[in-house]
Amino acid sequence: MRDGRVLQGTAVQIVKGMQDIAFGVERLPLGEYVDWVVANALRFESLALRVQGETDEEKAASLVDEMLRTGLATRK
Repeated sequence: MRDGRVLQGTAVQIVKGMQDIAFGVERLPLGEYVDWVVANALRFESLALRVQGETDEEKAASLVDEMLRTGLATRK
């Protein structure tokens, strides 16, 4: 992550790890959390994350891909 944190695993594991360290979203279902991240990326970073998918797994994978594409995250 841009703040230096390292998350690893499947896309779902990475997104759940992000959710674990976020404030006030611990009770959101994973798909809703992804939507929250997308909204906040636009609001605070002016980045439009093009997340697609119907299932939590698809949305999580799409979110990770978009975060890599936009520079919100990098691979190590």
